[in-house]
Amino acid sequence: MKNQMIPKVKSVICNTVITNMSPDDLPDDFELAGNALDSMAVTNLILALEEYFGFVFEDEELSAEDFETIASLSTLVAQKVDSSNV
Repeated sequence: MKNQMIPKVKSVICNTVITNMSPDDLPDDFELAGNALDSMAVTNLILALEEYFGFVFEDEELSAEDFETIASLSTLVAQKVDSSNV
């Protein structure tokens, strides 16, 4: 499911924090930490992901490592979507 999730996560990222790029321009290993995310951007991205996918992250589900790259964030989102559909 992760591979299917990457384009959706890229779309949310481009609509939220990297508005000057298209999802197709972002490699899966694009480093979010340090390039696109500050504390406000992380908050906005979390809220956008929750709204887009229809779930709510619990604080203990989130770690800095999850926000390092698009691929790592997509893995987190895929796990959350899978657990929400159980």
